[in-house]
Amino acid sequence: MTVSDATLVNGVLSGDREAFAELYDRKARLIRAVCYDATRELASAADLTQEVFLRAYRGLAELRDPARFGSWLLGIAKQVCREWRRTQRRRPKTLEGLPAELVFMVAKDAPRDTDRLEVLRRALADLPDKERWALHAFYLIEMDAEQARGMLELSRSGFYRVLSRGRRRLRRVLSKHEVHS
Repeated sequence: MTVSDATLVNGVLSGDREAFAELYDRKARLIRAVCYDATRELASAADLTQEVFLRAYRGLAELRDPARFGSWLLGIAKQVCREWRRTQRRRPKTLEGLPAELVFMVAKDAPRDTDRLEVLRRALADLPDKERWALHAFYLIEMDAEQARGMLELSRSGFYRVLSRGRRRLRRVLSKHEVHS
């Protein structure tokens, strides 16, 4: 006889970790498929699946009807995928308003065009810490927004505000030095 999802949910709420493992085993393939449909990338789908189950575990006490665990989990998956797509749309490949080669030079410490490079380094150094760290993490280290915001201990919207402020401030400083065309 198969134990119902509702029984397993109640077990998890009572402290039975094995019950959550069983829920994971039952639902992971579906959630991974939903995430793959959104991302078309196996690695991203796997990461998002883990995020879905982490959110579900943390928020399980908020589930009003344990018998609806599957549809509730699917709703979480859809939300996580929407957030992922929004992040992908927002993520430019280079610093807005700066030549890609200049960003590449800073990232790779290339010795060419040293005057422009030095101006950029000084401009970055003059930014407030959080703005500088956000720019470094997101553009130069190429962390995704979720990793970068976690590292900086910011909310998603807070991270994007800091990143946007940093880009604006950096463009203002660089425009004074005629670094970009």
